[in-house]
Amino acid sequence: MYHERWDHNVLRRGFFKEFADDINAKIAENVSKSVSDTKREIAKKMKALKEPVEKIAEITGLTEDEVNAL
Repeated sequence: MYHERWDHNVLRRGFFKEFADDINAKIAENVSKSVSDTKREIAKKMKALKEPVEKIAEITGLTEDEVNAL
C-alpha cells in the first residue's frame, strides 16, 4: 500500500530541505559576522589614523558608541 508519509522520496526531500535550511542559516550567520568584523577592523584603522568618530560611524555603519568602544 502506498502512503506519501512513508514514501522514501518524500522523506528524503524533507530531510534535504531541513538540512539545507540549517546550512543556509549558518552561512547567513557567518556572513553577517564576517561583515561586522570587517567593519570593526576598518573602524580601528580609521581611528588609528585619527579620523573623527562621526566620520568613522558614517562610513562603517557602526554607531558612535561602538566606534568609541574599539
